[in-house]
Amino acid sequence: MGSRLSLGTAQWGTPYGLTNVRGELSDNEVAEIVQAALAAKITAADTHRTTDPRQGYGRAQARLRPWAGQFQITTKIYGRSEIPIGEQLALSLMDLGVPGVHACLVHDWAELTGDERRSTARSMEAARTDGHVTKVGVSAYDEAEVASAALYFDSLDVVQVPASVVDQRLVGSGVLAALGESGAEIQVRSIFLQGLLLEPRATAPLAAHPDIRAFHLFCEANAIDPLAACLSFINGINWANTVVIGVTGADELQQITDIWGQEPITADWAQFASSDATLVDPRLWARP
Repeated sequence: MGSRLSLGTAQWGTPYGLTNVRGELSDNEVAEIVQAALAAKITAADTHRTTDPRQGYGRAQARLRPWAGQFQITTKIYGRSEIPIGEQLALSLMDLGVPGVHACLVHDWAELTGDERRSTARSMEAARTDGHVTKVGVSAYDEAEVASAALYFDSLDVVQVPASVVDQRLVGSGVLAALGESGAEIQVRSIFLQGLLLEPRATAPLAAHPDIRAFHLFCEANAIDPLAACLSFINGINWANTVVIGVTGADELQQITDIWGQEPITADWAQFASSDATLVDPRLWARP
């Protein structure tokens, strides 16, 4: 039986992450991570093709190509792009060297007009009918986005949403619970908030946010590993089928898989839920 964990690839093509000190990973580091993932029975991977230099995961898909056949791959397209959706997906399949992928998500759903959403949903469903992708859906940030997507797709097969011990906006979501009960796959991302929840001594400005500090002070006072706390919280979300994790080394992945297999820590995680959108929504973060 495979793991619920999915291997994130953002760091393969960009220096992704507020606390990432290694930058974009080398070929050797990528290979070591892949081997560690496969050894841990992680058979899913999350990636993204760059169609805009300001977005996407750089050359991550091409770097995944040597092992693409060993993973169920989720990739993403842009609904608002000069490149037609079918062509975006075809380019991703070319990058990956595979005839089809497990899932494809609309990355910019929140930015689309009603007509654009309708057209995008039809194009995605056509790709599913053609057999290029098994599941289609959206990468969303909140419940309203997920609910709107359900109105446009004839079958919303998969959604990807953020959740973490400080971002609990969707924990009690009736929309996600209903989707899960209907058989949709729900993927969770940003469980470490780009590393802020793992590094008590991080120097990024957001590391000093009171809600981040409260979490770290709790972990320190109770001798709890922040990594174990983050994973325990996610493990307790009933609708979370797949958990995307990004790492900058095989050593980090080993730590995650070791803890993932242990009994979750029981704590009142609800006390750390932040109501500050400028913390939990990366779209609102100040950029240099």
